Amino acid sequence: VYPNDASSAQDLLSAADRTMYHAKNNGRNKVAFCSDSAHLKALGREQLLLKTRLSGAIQDNGLQVFFQPIVDGGSGAVLALEALARWPDGNGGWVSPDIFIPLAEKTGQIQELSSCIIGQGLTQLAQWRAEGLQQPLMVNISRSQLFAPNFVTMLVEQLRRCELHPQDLVLEITESVALTDYARQLRHLRQLVATGFRIAIDDFGTGYSSLSQLHEIPAQLLKIDASFSRRLNTEEGRSVMQAIVQLGHLLKLDIVAEGVESEEIARHLQQLGVRRMQGFYFSEAVPANAAGLMLRLGVTRQLNPP
Repeated sequence: VYPNDASSAQDLLSAADRTMYHAKNNGRNKVAFCSDSAHLKALGREQLLLKTRLSGAIQDNGLQVFFQPIVDGGSGAVLALEALARWPDGNGGWVSPDIFIPLAEKTGQIQELSSCIIGQGLTQLAQWRAEGLQQPLMVNISRSQLFAPNFVTMLVEQLRRCELHPQDLVLEITESVALTDYARQLRHLRQLVATGFRIAIDDFGTGYSSLSQLHEIPAQLLKIDASFSRRLNTEEGRSVMQAIVQLGHLLKLDIVAEGVESEEIARHLQQLGVRRMQGFYFSEAVPANAAGLMLRLGVTRQLNPP
């Protein structure tokens, strides 16, 4: 609150940011006021402690990889798996990714965190390949990784050590990241595609890309942000989704709809011609053993049961 808590826009935003983390650490869906200096100091200590714990978890391989399936909504077959970071809190629970992923980005640890998750994911993928399972793995790539001059070389070397190939991976890059420093980013993306990687534009619809930019990005998949799936219960929401799907098909991109959390949403998407779906209706992110069963057997929920 201005001017009680800070006298400038920068200080207000900083205080609000720390207060947000404090609210999330106390169970989310909370209201917190940045009302006194003691509270601010407590927030600073909490963030410093969390940052230190996160550094230790990354260094000691304390993060875990869970896998969420991308499903053929009609048959229930698993078409791919997305690797997602999970962090045990040491007390039988988990630190929310909504807390530690933004913290890693803010503190410059996101590249190390992503590399850790990709490394674990590739090790597991190599095991699945040895068992005859051929579905690709989708991994999230941060802005700092994409701009790193040795990123492609390091990623190819990781694949080589696991006896895997670039075609085994789909690299997910958010729409906003793909369009940051557009000309330079385009060179990086084209290099990745030339090496054999497939590119997915993640969280599509939230990055304000122009049609000309979208046309030039060398992507093969378009992942529609979950916010659009949640609005499919309205006529306006269905119209917007239909326009996005038609645009993707015109650009010859495979469409993945995120945030599929009910049969109603899945049915609407199927009617719009969307085959690939991801969300809690089919499965949440699960450990590797459960994910392996899904790769073999598919998921139990399907829109067109045999």
